Amino acid sequence: MPSVALIPLAMLVFGFGLRMEVSVVAFACLWPIGMLTQAAVQQVEPRLLEVARALQMSAWQRFSWIVGPAIVPRLFVALRLGVAIALVVAVTVEIAANPNGMGYAMMIAQQSLDPALMLAWLLWIGVVGFAINAGAEWVQRKVAERMGEVAA
Repeated sequence: MPSVALIPLAMLVFGFGLRMEVSVVAFACLWPIGMLTQAAVQQVEPRLLEVARALQMSAWQRFSWIVGPAIVPRLFVALRLGVAIALVVAVTVEIAANPNGMGYAMMIAQQSLDPALMLAWLLWIGVVGFAINAGAEWVQRKVAERMGEVAA
């Protein structure tokens, strides 16, 4: 079900505002991130799991020493996809139902026949998306560096 289709239901449950927007965005991000995380766990190298069984590791040791580090790169793919989905859905929810956001401001500028302001808001949304992606890449690099230090 498209998450945007839940806007009317979220409006009934949460009313207008940030809680409604956060609930729709969280729902939209939950499924892709969950599926990608599940796929990452399923794609852990079987030989690593054999080694864990041979060493009689507990479930926690198996996760913290083998599965966790093996899925980190794929988790960052899920994180960056989730961030992109969150921005798109948040702007869409703001256009449709939240009078306190960038999407709503862009629609007001469009309805006021002010294309310069509308394009400025569109550019700003693009800058925010670029900054969020850059932040996620920075975190990914820092985690990769840290994992390299731990492994060395």
